[in-house]
Amino acid sequence: MLAYAEKRKPLTPSEVVLRSGTVDVLVVHDDEHLRQLLNLHLWRAGYDVRLAGNAVDASVLILEAAPDVMILDVNTQGMGGFDFLAGVRADRTVPFFPAVFLTEDKGAATSARARGLGAACLLKPVQIDKLLTAIALSTLIQRPRSRRDARPDVSPAAATEALFRFRCVSRAHDL
Repeated sequence: MLAYAEKRKPLTPSEVVLRSGTVDVLVVHDDEHLRQLLNLHLWRAGYDVRLAGNAVDASVLILEAAPDVMILDVNTQGMGGFDFLAGVRADRTVPFFPAVFLTEDKGAATSARARGLGAACLLKPVQIDKLLTAIALSTLIQRPRSRRDARPDVSPAAATEALFRFRCVSRAHDL
């Protein structure tokens, strides 16, 4: 669950991060209340949010349109988060997109398996400003230019732009 002790207004991604278009976030979690709470916070931060309660529903949404970032629970009912993301990564028809795991297990949060899947981990209870920062930074790693062309832009101009956006987000987070 999100930390209720957080009294200050949550950090929202800077306009610089969001200026290239709306970021599509897929939330995969079996807890309906947490899914709706994440939906509310992400929507207020300016993200387009799609919700799935399990791996099967998430698979359908991913095949319709790959998200820019996926937030998922490590211990989702049915298929675990690691296995699900490994299956998504193995499907070459699905473009790469960053993922952020939510977990209560400190071992899972620091596991080589998560890093091997190209995913970040956040410990529960999740503070919304940390989640928003993780999402914003994840979109800097690789943001598809379009849904059909998921290859990253590795030009010097794109690298400079990503570094600029990273610094803006870092400064905003430090405030």
